[in-house]
Amino acid sequence: MMSRTMTEAPLPKRIDAFKLVEVNQQLKGKIESNKLTRLVDSTRSLDDYVECEVEFGRDEERLRTLTGKCSAGVVMECQRCLGDVRFEISAEFRLGLVFNDDQAKALPKRLEPVELDEEGRLDLWDVIEDELLLNLPDFPMHPQDECQALKIEPQEDIAAEETERPNPFDVLAQLKQK
Repeated sequence: MMSRTMTEAPLPKRIDAFKLVEVNQQLKGKIESNKLTRLVDSTRSLDDYVECEVEFGRDEERLRTLTGKCSAGVVMECQRCLGDVRFEISAEFRLGLVFNDDQAKALPKRLEPVELDEEGRLDLWDVIEDELLLNLPDFPMHPQDECQALKIEPQEDIAAEETERPNPFDVLAQLKQK
């Protein structure tokens, strides 16, 4: 079967996945990152575009699959110093295209199910956004040698100041002696 390739075009939002599987379609392109609202809400900022490559086809068991990879540059909040920290996130995925829960349960474990609508259509941007969200760091932090929180100079010894204050219980001790 011959494979068809579309290069460097904006990726379509909704696609006829069923049809693209039958022609082994490959898509390579970009998505404007501001259109991926859940990803925008999960980060401080994003590069202008998310780069993507996807391929629709059938695997060795003749199951409908969507394989691909995507990447984006993101800025998140460092959990130590609360400053900006930049990450290049990327995701590689191999998904099984199904129409219902029964088909999803029958998929081999190596394929994660993605449900198509009754017409065989799929929101491609949602799938790519899901994969990128799954690859965001749980606790974004600068490397230890770059984090501002770890470079803070220790303050003067506060404990020494506290020992110079009079003990409030000294008054009670004096009353007890009387």
